[in-house]
Amino acid sequence: MEYVSLFWHEHPLCYKVGLIADGCEECHKSIGNLVAWNPLYECSVCKIKWHPSCVPSSPEIINHPCHSNHPLELRLQGPPHYANGKCSLCQHKLSSFIYHCELCDFNVDVNCAKNPPPVTVDHPKCHEHALTLMGRDVSFTCNACGTHGERNPYVCLPCSLMFHYDCIDLPHVININRHDHRISHAYPLTPGDRICEVCRGEITWRYGAYSCEKCSDFSVHSLCATRIDVWDGIELEGTHEEEVDTMPFKVIEEGVINHLFHEEHNLLLVDGGEGIHCEACAHTISSEKHYKCMDECGFFLHKKCANLPLRKRHGLTTRVLSLHPGKENHGRLYSCYACGRVVSGFRYEDGEDIVLDVHCASLSWFRNPKLHPHALFLTTLDRGTCVACDETDVYVLSCVECEYSLDFKCATLQKVIKHRCDDHFLVLSCGEKDWCTICEAETNPEKWFYTCYDCGVVCHVDCVIGDSLNIKPGFTFMGKLEGLKLKLEAVLNDTNSRPLCSCCGSRCRFPIVYNLSLSTFESFHCSIECILNYLE
Repeated sequence: MEYVSLFWHEHPLCYKVGLIADGCEECHKSIGNLVAWNPLYECSVCKIKWHPSCVPSSPEIINHPCHSNHPLELRLQGPPHYANGKCSLCQHKLSSFIYHCELCDFNVDVNCAKNPPPVTVDHPKCHEHALTLMGRDVSFTCNACGTHGERNPYVCLPCSLMFHYDCIDLPHVININRHDHRISHAYPLTPGDRICEVCRGEITWRYGAYSCEKCSDFSVHSLCATRIDVWDGIELEGTHEEEVDTMPFKVIEEGVINHLFHEEHNLLLVDGGEGIHCEACAHTISSEKHYKCMDECGFFLHKKCANLPLRKRHGLTTRVLSLHPGKENHGRLYSCYACGRVVSGFRYEDGEDIVLDVHCASLSWFRNPKLHPHALFLTTLDRGTCVACDETDVYVLSCVECEYSLDFKCATLQKVIKHRCDDHFLVLSCGEKDWCTICEAETNPEKWFYTCYDCGVVCHVDCVIGDSLNIKPGFTFMGKLEGLKLKLEAVLNDTNSRPLCSCCGSRCRFPIVYNLSLSTFESFHCSIECILNYLE
């Protein structure tokens, strides 16, 4: 066991290998794990420990290349009261040990003092010439990312360009989860007004940003494109881009296709029908054009669902999503990662933990002027509160013009829907207080509801759709429970007398109910929640 005396602490310190379960005194992070321990300093008198990388090993006064005008003095009690509390180089929060210039209010943490950035960068990714660190503070706009900087840019004097240190190695060609094509970094862009497709902020074309060669109107801020929740971290420059066929069907003749998920029969394009449901999204098919099986096997697809690509990208994962058919389920239900609804039809998966129903996977923005005057976008993965249903801690689409957020569950609601309570279509609305025709309870004017503009009927959203919006009537699950045969079937609640739920005791008010058969015993349930409570 080795003891050392360091100028910044009054007692000798033990240098050893071990664990810091309660955290380093400086960075407050633990050291090591049960597999591999790490070096540490420990004071047996004060009962505290440090990472060696977190403590100063240099003299009390140093010269730093990023602040060559004045020396920096070590402070042991953190930044002075007039400082902003962040390292001038890495912008991390300062702790006890810092190097400080009183004249310039320049502060660096121990890591930046030990590992200063290089004075010259010979082959930067961002520029064809070598770049030199400016050893003094200067206010500038980075030519690579277009954002403001206050400290020590890297400069190219012949070209009069300045760059942040972090922007020197921006990748040239990448894939992001907001676009299905590769995007490339360039500066300046071609002149014109541009909007970032991630944060929805304005892009100044005179500075660097990413754009798509195939889609002239698609651009993204440099820092938005390289966010950890947007970019997968892979540089694609120099790699061949494979052309992947994402078309889900073959055209047999005009109006006739053969879909990959129903190869046994061809599908014919026809006009709307009654009482049929789409195999992909499970929603009712009404007046719109759709495909039906030419062998009359009961397979139907909305025209838009028939065109769902086999591969796509989405803002909730940096991995590529692949389309899967409902028949792969074998009676299994999936939970959509975005909206939480159960899914029996087509679904998108990223190969790990993300499953999206086809509506959420196709949603990148929301616009309904009758409900909100502005468009909503998935700008960040910050969770929030939905104004339509008041659910909290959910992924939301946000309005960039006002404080208005909408979760995926409400953003994917049908704008118009048919329900047995009225002969007309019900329209998604907001802003009134009334009584629900289905459950006869009062509606909340702060939440969305469905209404008929002809008859004045008002209904809760949940009463109209239940929790089975993405489950096709006829879906059947076969299994066993404690050795007994179990069969669960989703059926339409379209009889004159609504069945009584065997769990909650209420009359089933939702459009789909569940018939549960356990050996010779049968029971009805109004929701998946009631089924789970019943089987506990």
